[in-house]
Amino acid sequence: MARIMYDAVTPSNIPAGAKMVAGYADGRYANLTQIKSRFPQATVVSIAVRHTTPAHVLDVERGDATPPEAVVWCTHTMAQTSNKELTVYCNTSTWPKVRAAFQAAHVTEPNYWIAQYDNNPSIPARAVAKQYASNKKFDTSVVASRWPGVDPA
Repeated sequence: MARIMYDAVTPSNIPAGAKMVAGYADGRYANLTQIKSRFPQATVVSIAVRHTTPAHVLDVERGDATPPEAVVWCTHTMAQTSNKELTVYCNTSTWPKVRAAFQAAHVTEPNYWIAQYDNNPSIPARAVAKQYASNKKFDTSVVASRWPGVDPA
């Protein structure tokens, strides 16, 4: 059964009853400490914007990590974790470039959290989550019933 996850730059913008939330471990909007404090009972997903920061997810988009840096994050920064337990976040137009970077490096691809703001809460093949809606306060994602690396085995 799919789940709903929220993320926001400002943790107080996330709906109070959220059972799954994501927050930034680094960067300009680092808010993971506040997210964990506000949602102590929720499943919390950490997001890194720099390829040198450990987290559940690496954010690959303009101003954050690049597709080649995603490979470095998986093979160096997070080398102690199987790529099957790691996730890269990117939008649908960047996804082929990220996949190509892993294929060119002959590195096992991680899981993917895809952004596609079409208000359709369906997860694409080869992804574990999809960010499908956004408003001025928070983003909404649909997440698979089990997210490797986030949920217990």
